[in-house]
Amino acid sequence: MPVIQKISVVAPVYNEEKNIPELCKQLHQVLSNLPYEFEIILINDGSADLSHQKIYEMALLYPEVKGIDLAGNYGQTLALRAGFESAKGDVIIAMDSDLQHDPKDIARFMQKIEEGYDLVGGAKETRPDGWFKSKLSSLAHKVISKLAQVDMSYFGATYKAYRSYLLTQTNLLGDSHRFMGAIVARKGIRYTEIPITIHERAHGTSNYKMNKVWKVLLDLIFLKFFISYLNKPFRLFGSIGFLFSFVGLAGVVSISIGNFFFSLNVKEEYLVEFFSSAFLIVMGLLFLSIGVLAEIGVYNYYGQKRKSPYTIRTIIKKPNHAKETHS
Repeated sequence: MPVIQKISVVAPVYNEEKNIPELCKQLHQVLSNLPYEFEIILINDGSADLSHQKIYEMALLYPEVKGIDLAGNYGQTLALRAGFESAKGDVIIAMDSDLQHDPKDIARFMQKIEEGYDLVGGAKETRPDGWFKSKLSSLAHKVISKLAQVDMSYFGATYKAYRSYLLTQTNLLGDSHRFMGAIVARKGIRYTEIPITIHERAHGTSNYKMNKVWKVLLDLIFLKFFISYLNKPFRLFGSIGFLFSFVGLAGVVSISIGNFFFSLNVKEEYLVEFFSSAFLIVMGLLFLSIGVLAEIGVYNYYGQKRKSPYTIRTIIKKPNHAKETHS
């Protein structure tokens, strides 16, 4: 396995001004005691508080801290992607910035990485949730594991360690960070989990709301499509189109034969069935066309340089480093 020289810790930030100083302090203490170079990348995802200023202050205090100030609120997935694409480490550790993830666990993550694992996930040991949320979360993880065919017990925690080459072609969009473990682990790499304790929030409010449950259910459909059909969408749409067309054609042929040879009165008795069958044929052809267009879109997507889905306002570093502005 390649020798690990540097670690990048990536943490999205949204309205965490009170947590940022303590997070950086704890991370710096932990990382300084490990035998690696390191960097701490904080991505300000359009915070409405003074998170941007706190990141700047931490960059003055700790030279290893780097801030990415996004020009707007893009959500946790794209904030993580911005951090991943900026990271220089051989191992990238993603975590939340609200201090619910314990920086001390990084040493345990790295121990597993050094054992030869490519991905180490954090599986909750204890979490300050109610009974209903815990049961709902457990069910969701079982469904994700089944859909992804990945033997992991917990997908929800951002807290994971990746060898950097696993993240070079992830192209995260939407809310797919929830399934990063499943998306990456299915590539046949070596992965494992370690138990982590998720602490109570000391400051701020959680961004998790119960109305996100519906979004997670929709994202499960996306996960199945992403894993099974992203690179071959015609197999999905083509199969549906063929089924519709076959059933519709069978209905039209059967009714037509009955009309011409068995004196069926289609106009009086089977008009609805005839037009329903014809409609299925049209729907089948439509799905086949969508499949062809989706296949062409996939070839174009992978065949051209893609534009970044986020915009960086500034890169925050120590004053002796010039600020970079991106449009």
